[in-house]
Amino acid sequence: MSKLGRFVPVAVAATLAAAAACGGDSTGNGPVAASVTGIAGDSQSGPTGATLPFPLSFVALGSNGQPAQGVHVTWSVIPSGSASFNPATSTTDASGAASTSATLGSFGGGINIHAALPGVSDVVYHVTVLDPCAYLAPYTFGQTINAALTTTDCNYRNFGWFYDFYPLDLPVGQQSIRLTMHGSFDTWVDFWSADGPLFGFDDDSVLGTQPNSQLDIILPGGSYIIGANSFDQQTTGTYTMTTATRPAAMNGCRQVWVARGVTVNDSVTATDCADSSATPHYYDVARIELVQGSVLTISEHSTAINPSLSLYRILDLNNYTRSLVAQNDDSTAGNQTAFIQYTVANTGPYDIVLGSSASGETGAYTFDVAASTTLSARASAPISSGRDRWVGDVLGLPRRSKQ
Repeated sequence: MSKLGRFVPVAVAATLAAAAACGGDSTGNGPVAASVTGIAGDSQSGPTGATLPFPLSFVALGSNGQPAQGVHVTWSVIPSGSASFNPATSTTDASGAASTSATLGSFGGGINIHAALPGVSDVVYHVTVLDPCAYLAPYTFGQTINAALTTTDCNYRNFGWFYDFYPLDLPVGQQSIRLTMHGSFDTWVDFWSADGPLFGFDDDSVLGTQPNSQLDIILPGGSYIIGANSFDQQTTGTYTMTTATRPAAMNGCRQVWVARGVTVNDSVTATDCADSSATPHYYDVARIELVQGSVLTISEHSTAINPSLSLYRILDLNNYTRSLVAQNDDSTAGNQTAFIQYTVANTGPYDIVLGSSASGETGAYTFDVAASTTLSARASAPISSGRDRWVGDVLGLPRRSKQ
């Protein structure tokens, strides 16, 4: 036997042994794994259409217990199509690591994501896909959110508007905040108390001119929900949303939403709204959402002006036409405090006009909204779920075209 004939099989055997120690495969199909470790990203959850917050990853080891580089990995999901991956296939790096980002589809419920690699059983990740209408994306006051409305977002009751929902927790005590939403589309923002009732909404920062939303609101501290959506149905696109503290007063001639239980100290000035140019009565506007059957109690008092209060029901959200439902100058003879107590006839938004009964008069005033919703503590206002009521009663109004 020649030396060459004896050397070749020995050399081949040595090569195969070295390959096996490094995770190689005797078939020539590439490295294989003997085991996996460092599995991360299991047991996550998210709403339909969302990318899971943490990548799915693991480390492949060879038969020598060292990281196995170059092992081919394929990602898949059951049920098929309930998630997509970036990347969908890859090979382990020098550290034996492989990872992917998973974006959830429209399927709701539990799904299993598999990482298939030669030499070991699939690595399986368990994920729960949540109903987007019951999901609150994490949010803290002052944070700027860059997000997008998509067809996998909450299409609440199939009315055709896609929603993203965010929780907002405000500290104890009266707060004055501004919520803004700018988008690649005509934005709309809703604002609820976490226990149901609607507190406010906004379409355009300047009606019919600036399609970005600006919601100014004075309210007690507590837990609330922001609903980012659009003016038009079936609208998708990117948007930016943020919150900030604003002055604890009205806003010139633009309405500021108020809630029950707040007190506002402000002034009527010559830069506020005016009802005429010849003999103007200057005024501020507060807006409030009211529920049929509840009682609204408001007052305006001042030592500088003769206060005047008017309450209007908003009839049309396209142009904000409104109808006078209550008015008061002096609460009693000789008492200049303006006072209104009104039993709400129709659920919806109302405007409170705060001014003076004398033309051209300006000066400081205090405005109070009573916390109680009833005339008697034994009675209860028929307040249903705020989101149900809002979508059913307000989204049903003709907010489809602008004047």
